[in-house]
Amino acid sequence: MNELKWDCAQLVGVAHLDEQHRLHRKLVMDLLRTLETQPSDAKAEAAFIDIFENAVIHFRAEEDYLEAQGYPDIVPHRFEHELLLDWFRDQMVERDGPHARPLIQLVKELGTIFQQHHATVDQDYATWLQAREKATSSP
Repeated sequence: MNELKWDCAQLVGVAHLDEQHRLHRKLVMDLLRTLETQPSDAKAEAAFIDIFENAVIHFRAEEDYLEAQGYPDIVPHRFEHELLLDWFRDQMVERDGPHARPLIQLVKELGTIFQQHHATVDQDYATWLQAREKATSSP
């Protein structure tokens, strides 16, 4: 993975959520760049945990916002978040075991997972928010 792509087309139209998405991308890319130039160490492992903690905070903020907006697909959206957090937890448990995968492999996989999540689940709610705003602003 060369870069996690980010452009204006990926904005969901909610400033604080868009900023959290940008921050999350930066955390993943910074760790990936580090791992491409030096072996994994305790600092890199801590950065992986930081990405998990950031995801927990972001998912809560996103779910709270969508619930407050009356988003009709909040349950499947929340389920997607739980699947991703379960993946993270599984990886963290395995970090100390004999079958731990290289951290760089996990970070690359994580980047792909986040891109897919954003391109599908997040864009679904962005489309819904835009349509709702258009419907309420029309005379």
